[in-house]
Amino acid sequence: MAECEILIIGAGIAGAAVAYDTAASASVVILEREAQPGYHSTGRSAALFSETYGNAVH
Repeated sequence: MAECEILIIGAGIAGAAVAYDTAASASVVILEREAQPGYHSTGRSAALFSETYGNAVH
C-alpha cells in the first residue's frame, strides 16, 4: 500500500494544479476514476492558457 502526505481525488485541472504545486514539498498521490486525466469538464473546456494574455508588466 502506498503512503503519501497529500491525497488528491480527481485529476482535472484543479487536482492537477494542486498536485503540481505541492509535489516539490510533499509526497502526493492522485486518484482518478477515468482512464486519463482531464477527461470530463477539463477536457471539454473551450478555455486556453496563453502566457501572452493580459497586460505587460512594467
